[in-house]
Amino acid sequence: MAHARRPPLVVVFVAVLIVALGQTAGAVMSQAGPLVSGYARARIAANPAAHGFAGAREYDDEVIANTVFTTEAGLSFLHTHAEGMGPVILLAATLVATAVPRRRLRGGLYALLVAGACFPLGFLAYALAVPEIGRDAGIALAERFVLMPLGTTVLVALLALAVLLRRPPAT
Repeated sequence: MAHARRPPLVVVFVAVLIVALGQTAGAVMSQAGPLVSGYARARIAANPAAHGFAGAREYDDEVIANTVFTTEAGLSFLHTHAEGMGPVILLAATLVATAVPRRRLRGGLYALLVAGACFPLGFLAYALAVPEIGRDAGIALAERFVLMPLGTTVLVALLALAVLLRRPPAT
């Protein structure tokens, strides 16, 4: 049985950094919740056209509440996804280091895994964009330009790794 090999330090660093980011987002949510809410409300007030205010207090208050909730949800998603993504990247990179014999293929998989590790940053983009450009536009921006590309990247890397692990070892 082969001994596990260590992935490159840059991969380990990115995985640990993503976990630390998730921990920080959790701390911000628990300790600075009112500050996050206040920041979101201030940015919403600074960008009223982006939120489609109708001038009716009852409607506008609901829009503000939904937008603040969505901003906080982005941080919550960042927290949970970053804490989970780091260990997945570490495990997958260790499998790559141990089981993928060709250097170029390992390098390509490491690059995909490092890019995919950044997937949770899409939720930070989500949390920052929503109060600036509106709930629907902010979510769409984060999904289209960060979450989907990076999520696809990590899925491609994991699928390629699964295919490589299913192959019988070369004799």
